[in-house]
Amino acid sequence: MTTSVRYVIADMDGTLLSPDHVISDYTRDTLKALVHKHGVTLILATGRNAADIKIVSNNLRKYIWGEDITLDRPSSPASPSRAPMMYLLTSNGAIAHNAVTHELVFQTCVDPAIAEKLYRLLPDSEEVVNTNVYQQEDWICRIDWPEMLTVHKESGIQFIHVPNAPPRSAEPVPSMAPSGWNRGVAVGNYDNISKVFFITDDEARLPSLAEEVQKIAVSCGGNPVSLTFSASDCMDIMAEGVCKGQALRKLFSVLLSPKEGRDVVAEALEASIAFGDGLNDAEMLTEVGKGCVMGNASPKLKALHPELEVVLRNGEDGVAKKLRSVFGIPL
Repeated sequence: MTTSVRYVIADMDGTLLSPDHVISDYTRDTLKALVHKHGVTLILATGRNAADIKIVSNNLRKYIWGEDITLDRPSSPASPSRAPMMYLLTSNGAIAHNAVTHELVFQTCVDPAIAEKLYRLLPDSEEVVNTNVYQQEDWICRIDWPEMLTVHKESGIQFIHVPNAPPRSAEPVPSMAPSGWNRGVAVGNYDNISKVFFITDDEARLPSLAEEVQKIAVSCGGNPVSLTFSASDCMDIMAEGVCKGQALRKLFSVLLSPKEGRDVVAEALEASIAFGDGLNDAEMLTEVGKGCVMGNASPKLKALHPELEVVLRNGEDGVAKKLRSVFGIPL
């Protein structure tokens, strides 16, 4: 493993982030050593949206490469590992960005007709299940729950409270108006939504909601959706085929140059180690050469894939300590 790993892929919440929802100094130091001494490329794969994780990745980028990195600087032949390279897979792989240049690599959105029906599915009186969407840079939700912000400590992202979104407008509406409070779903535009998700303290509500989601997909012409759980209390809905595992394949197919007689995507996946803690990480963990499940992971994930190694919990810097073991870095 030590010499063959070229890519390190990590989920964020419950995995790379500590229980306080930040990247510890120990983990940051580990990632910096992997980049500079071993030429590793970092890929952050999360259910969060791009605007949220961009702030976290910017802080990590500055820590690893410094404040004065030149984004278009070619890698030095004598030290290619020092060239800044990091990628983001957000909304469970619906969107990919170059974390250094912020360039959009690809994006797959939910059918607007499905997104509208999902956002307006629950009644205005609903108090237990909160409907959310990621629409471009915005996080929009129907119920004003400030406690949801505790997991976004480092980025400081805020949600936009839109309790009564109108139906889709018959006339074209700009996706992004100057004010976040008067654009997107708030004015009947359901385009550019990468993920719809339901959060609740009553997990027993989610199975019936999952059935409703499938019915809505059928009612909208049978356009399939991808459904997963980023946490036991959070059900995510993306466009057909969207998951972290497929997003990795797609990212490698875009980034890597073809080589005659070789499957460069398969080679890159085999040269990858990935970490996760939720059911939304399952495809990613089984696609790569080495998949690791966090000690604090969902029991359902552990039961689903008993073949995957279980590492220390996120509160014990499980990702960093496993990486140090793999690369021979002193603990």
